[in-house]
Amino acid sequence: MTFERPVIAALRDRLRSARLRHRILLAFGVLLLLTHGAALLANRILDDRAHELLTAHRLGPAMAAAVEAAERAVLDGVPPGPALALTDLSDLTVGWQPPGTPTPPPQWKLDIVPLAPRIIFVAGERAMPPPRPAPTPTLAMALSTVAEDAAAQLRDARVYAQLSDGGWLEFSSARYWRARATPFGLLLGGVGAVGLAVALLLWLTGRLVRPLEAMAEQAIRPDDRLHPRPLPDDGPEEVAAIARAFNRTRGVLRDMMEGRTHLLAAISHDLRTPATRLRLRAEYVEDEALRAKMMADIDEMAAMVTATLEFLSDDVLREDVEVVAFASLLQSLCDDYADTGSPVIYQEPPPLQFTAVRTIFGGGGPSPDRFDQPRPLRLSGRPASLRRAFANLIDNALKYGECAFVSVDADSAEITVDVCDEGPGVPEAELLNVFKPFVRLEGSRNRRTGGSGLGLSIVKSIIEAHQGRIELSNRADGGLRVRVTLPRML
Repeated sequence: MTFERPVIAALRDRLRSARLRHRILLAFGVLLLLTHGAALLANRILDDRAHELLTAHRLGPAMAAAVEAAERAVLDGVPPGPALALTDLSDLTVGWQPPGTPTPPPQWKLDIVPLAPRIIFVAGERAMPPPRPAPTPTLAMALSTVAEDAAAQLRDARVYAQLSDGGWLEFSSARYWRARATPFGLLLGGVGAVGLAVALLLWLTGRLVRPLEAMAEQAIRPDDRLHPRPLPDDGPEEVAAIARAFNRTRGVLRDMMEGRTHLLAAISHDLRTPATRLRLRAEYVEDEALRAKMMADIDEMAAMVTATLEFLSDDVLREDVEVVAFASLLQSLCDDYADTGSPVIYQEPPPLQFTAVRTIFGGGGPSPDRFDQPRPLRLSGRPASLRRAFANLIDNALKYGECAFVSVDADSAEITVDVCDEGPGVPEAELLNVFKPFVRLEGSRNRRTGGSGLGLSIVKSIIEAHQGRIELSNRADGGLRVRVTLPRML
């Protein structure tokens, strides 16, 4: 019976949307059924083998009766040949071979049974231990011993009994003398079954938690804050309910953030008109000192509004991602500061070094070689946002440390940039607080070192949008070190 594709698809969709508890119960039910079935099968195999080993001795009297019947037939004048073989014996197949040495199947080993009342050979499919002596007065008892030994070998076997005319009766038993699983084979089978059960359990566990993992991956995507993709809600009922609730909550937050941004943009636009009027009216103030203070206050207010809007905007996510020659970008930024007379020193990334391997043609040496070409250090990112972030860091170094030392290094996975100054540093207890919005450690708010307290917050948002990290630490010889680590993502 075959199922049509719509039926299979409907069953798959039904299972995919089933409740998580039902899927867990189904998985454990299937696993329990498989393990219990394997245990029953192994137990049945062991029971059958034990039963046949206990009853294999019954073949002895049957073989002895076949030999006696063949002897009587010879005495009655029946010519030697296949006619002496009997075909109505239970669990036995009897054949005839001419006088001489019995001919077992190819590559079988033929052994004689010692001390038997009649010449008896045993042949095995593979090498078998020598047969036990059978010093018994009757042929039936001797053949019973041989039958038990052949059954205990767990492989195909043949028994040959010689007749008085030199011919041979060949006995085989498809029930008792056949290849079976050895104890070592059963052990390997048990280990394989346990391994299969463990693999199945791991696979089922992965299938059960995959909807949750997929939802978690979608929820933490770094580039979905501007236009986040809704989480899929086609998994189990519990996961789908969580995804729908998460989508609703994220939609409300997005609407709230957009509303706040639009409100602040409107406020900024509305503030520009009275600020312009204040600037015009300040021009008519006759006192030059008072006029300068008023103009400075107006400029500071405009700068604070602009910085706040920059922090609340999502320009970093609106900018397209492209391959950036990061070392060139950083060097050009530092050169721009140096051209204006600012004490900014840039240290380019160290050249790559390698050790040549000595071959039969020569080469190699005790000291490593190096490339003399500059390293471009390419990464995938948003060049304008990165330039703004490092410009803010250099501005902070110049404001609070009088100078800025910028160095860069990289490996195959990450690029590390250090921006150091020679200022007073930051108290250890405040190293994490400086990234919070509107937090300023310098309280005077004068126009030389003052600000809105949003510079490092803007930098942190840009670095995190590039899946990087930023760390602050005080230098041992004085000053602050800002370390930015960016993944290359090429």
